[in-house]
Amino acid sequence: MSFAVMFHHFHGRLHSKSQGSISAKQFTLMLNFLKKKYNLLNANKFFEKILNKSIKKNDICLTFDDCLKCQFDIALPILKKKNISAFFFIYSSVFDKKPNYLEIFRDFRYTKFKNVDVFYKEFFKLLEHKFKNKKKSLDEKFKKNYLAKYKFYSLNDRKFRFCRDKIISKKNYEEIMIDMMKSKNYDYKKKGNKLFMTIRDLKYLKLNNHLIGLHSNSHPVDIYSLSYKKQYLDYIKNFNFLKKHLSISPKSMSHPFGRYNKNSLKVLKKLGIKIGFLSSPVKSIKSNLEIGRVDHNSFIKK
Repeated sequence: MSFAVMFHHFHGRLHSKSQGSISAKQFTLMLNFLKKKYNLLNANKFFEKILNKSIKKNDICLTFDDCLKCQFDIALPILKKKNISAFFFIYSSVFDKKPNYLEIFRDFRYTKFKNVDVFYKEFFKLLEHKFKNKKKSLDEKFKKNYLAKYKFYSLNDRKFRFCRDKIISKKNYEEIMIDMMKSKNYDYKKKGNKLFMTIRDLKYLKLNNHLIGLHSNSHPVDIYSLSYKKQYLDYIKNFNFLKKHLSISPKSMSHPFGRYNKNSLKVLKKLGIKIGFLSSPVKSIKSNLEIGRVDHNSFIKK
């Protein structure tokens, strides 16, 4: 089974430790393990082999989602030392003037509480206080098997994500989180600038032969719930951003949260995207836009 390994967060230097994040040392050990056990390909080679249908069972590549500065500061120097190129999937709303809250909220819940379960306790308490009917709906509708395929999520992790993704509106969710950040004196406007790469960083990735691809503009939780037109507008904005600032017409992408539908695939084909990655493994590659990925946490013990 050929696949990609999916990376997100790293800790060390100026970057705080959080759930699922790994250090430079762990990343180095993981690369050594992957190179020994699999045929670890550079991004260009993996792309080429997928397109000409010569991909082998043992072929793998590395992918990095979300345009995170910690990837640039911690993972990139190691990739350079080992002469490995990877896919980097960028969502472009992080460069808008209005703050993008996805990573800001994540940073807040892992840096301002003793542990993440303390955050969950306060979040659900505030949910009940502000939106009592939504808390009741959450308790009635949440099933313990939600996101169960992601073994690294705790029960509280899954319940929180179910609430965020299925129960409350984006507006209500942001209202709760902003109230919590204010109560903890967390300067989310200032912090956001330190979490993401800059355009200069992206140009450096391109210069070092990494493949930069789409990850949508706004990184919606359930992109498949949007109409074809809205999905197209979101992806074309992402596409045009990369074309404008990097002078590239991206050919690769990863589905935000691994979620998509037939309209998503139609949009991507219209934009000329040749390969796309999921956020979970698959037994076989169904199409070039549905390549499985294994989260790096699956390899930590190994």
